[in-house]
Amino acid sequence: MRERPPAHLNLMRITDALSRRHHHLSRLLACALGLCAVSGCGGKEEWDQFWGKFQDKGEQPAPMTPAMASRGKGLQGTIGQLVTIDGLRMTQVAGYGLVVGLVDTGGADGPDEVKNYLTKEIRRLQEIGAPGLPVDQLLGGRDSSMVYVTGYIPPGAKKGDRIDVVIEALGTQTKSLVGGRLVLCELKLFAETPRGIIDGKPLARAEGPVFVSPFDTAGRPTSNVDLRRGMVLGGGVVKESRHIRLMLTDPRYSVTKQIESRINARFAGVDPLAVAKSAGMIEIDFPAEMRDRKRVFLERVMHTTLNGSTPFLEQRARDLGDEIDDEDAEYETIGLAWEAIGKLGLPQIRKHYLTETPAVSYYAGRTGLRLGDKEGMRTVARHALNPRSPFRQQAIDELGYATELHGAGEALRKVLDDTDPDVRIRAYVGLRRHRHPSIESTVLDEDNLILDIVDSGGPFLIYVQRLGEPRVAIFGRQMKCQPPVIFPDPDYRKDERVLLTMITAQEGDEALTVFCQNRRTGLRSPRLTAPLNLGELVKLLGDRFDRDDSDNPTGLAVPYSEIVEILGALCKKRSIPASFVTEESEALKDAEQDGSRDRQESEY
Repeated sequence: MRERPPAHLNLMRITDALSRRHHHLSRLLACALGLCAVSGCGGKEEWDQFWGKFQDKGEQPAPMTPAMASRGKGLQGTIGQLVTIDGLRMTQVAGYGLVVGLVDTGGADGPDEVKNYLTKEIRRLQEIGAPGLPVDQLLGGRDSSMVYVTGYIPPGAKKGDRIDVVIEALGTQTKSLVGGRLVLCELKLFAETPRGIIDGKPLARAEGPVFVSPFDTAGRPTSNVDLRRGMVLGGGVVKESRHIRLMLTDPRYSVTKQIESRINARFAGVDPLAVAKSAGMIEIDFPAEMRDRKRVFLERVMHTTLNGSTPFLEQRARDLGDEIDDEDAEYETIGLAWEAIGKLGLPQIRKHYLTETPAVSYYAGRTGLRLGDKEGMRTVARHALNPRSPFRQQAIDELGYATELHGAGEALRKVLDDTDPDVRIRAYVGLRRHRHPSIESTVLDEDNLILDIVDSGGPFLIYVQRLGEPRVAIFGRQMKCQPPVIFPDPDYRKDERVLLTMITAQEGDEALTVFCQNRRTGLRSPRLTAPLNLGELVKLLGDRFDRDDSDNPTGLAVPYSEIVEILGALCKKRSIPASFVTEESEALKDAEQDGSRDRQESEY
């Protein structure tokens, strides 16, 4: 049997109809709620590194970034001395939605205004052809829950970009959001008002499976889990692009047009990236290749000189080369100023690749790498491969973004065999951008999780992602479970969450014994056999339920969160001989989560 719970099926059809027809949901009501994670669009760390944290709620007027200053030559005559930057503020959005597929852990209570709003939306969608159960079955039982949803749209976000959203159950009846799926949610601008949301057009929509993590912020298993709160990883979709603007400190239309012309001449292709909107404001877009590095692109713009003549830029490159050898040189500023000059400055930049001073060597190499110079890439690779380099982690990250240089990927491949888990994880993330053959990626059950098998000769390592998208990376193609194996372990679990999977093996066994329970019916599967190889085990657990020609299951549709918990528990007991690392996040400090995705289950 491959039956999906009726409520889930019909709500999914309603959601599909909503997406297809692009209908705007009507008024959403809300009150303030905690913290929300940011993903995509460059991410939180991009902006933390640029001008500091910009996480103020809403879009009330706020101080813009100051005009840039430097004691050296890196900013002399640049755009950064003439402008401030507007639009770097995170935009908090909020709304109401419905979580379905909860199987007796939801609740029908909650604010009447929210229930009336969702009732109208369900009926409206059914009237335009979306099939569904009666409203009282969708909102009046224990298989769904009304929820409050918040998210942050990052600066410079483009239409279609994805963000993480945080959800919280309303009312008192809902006991757990584990296993649910968020539907029917449009997000509007949040503000400190009695209702919490400013009326207006939706800025984002959100839907997807709920994730409630079993780990604390540092990645340790915890029993202090609030089952009424969770996240939808990458579940928010931005509906309207957000622009970043350069604001002249001394508005003059002639200068504005000059800045527009200079930016487009240096960085734009066919379509302009800078558009002068008034005598005091230029609107900035990002090149396609810099969509994941918005901070870097803005820094290049701010270090670009208004004078773009070849003789001037050649002399500027020489002056910067002389300055970088000073003891108190501003290495970051000089490197960015070189980048703003472009390949015209490479003859001067290359002279510093082999300098004995690590900072000079690294920043010169980084500049060359970013400008597409192979020798610059090799210089950065030397820092990435050198455990004693103070710039090792930065070098690994830079190689990860150099997707046009084959040698950068090969250097990262060598780093995969290191003994430092953080170094290896950085290399792995970079190799994902390169689509390197050392990583075999498989999407399990459409949206349950992405499984990466990493071909690495270093110590066994498992890395779990908790933001952006559900993803597990297994470092070591031959990693196997080592019996004895038991899950769940009574000593490990202290809370009341219901697990669907039981895994055992006695010492000397050559396979695992698995039982899987259907959370809707409570039926337990017959005894199943699973391989000891960890990659094959995760594929069996996480993939869509189906059978092969011999009627053996090829997938058990175990939720992502439970797979993560299985891996963490078995690593702790050393039944899996690997280090277990989860993605740490400031955004998870106030909302620790473990969860599942509502998907087609097995007949058990």
